[in-house]
Amino acid sequence: MKNNNVQHRIFVFLERLWLSSAILSVCCMAYFLIIKDNDSAVFFFGFFILSSLLYLMRKRQRARFEAQLKKKEEAEHKSNIQNN
Repeated sequence: MKNNNVQHRIFVFLERLWLSSAILSVCCMAYFLIIKDNDSAVFFFGFFILSSLLYLMRKRQRARFEAQLKKKEEAEHKSNIQNN
């Protein structure tokens, strides 16, 4: 159980890390578009796309992990009820 809690925290941390990276890259992209440096803005747009995809991947991975934990807990609960 303790290992699952640590793993869940890591999933949440990485998910938030990629979300903050996506937000930061949008801000940097807007800044570079305003000062007319389009080459740098394209770089940050690419980083935004990458960060967004990794955020969505981590979010999906966390949701699957939570569903797996819930299913495991329900199975343990049913087996405890049957044993008593």
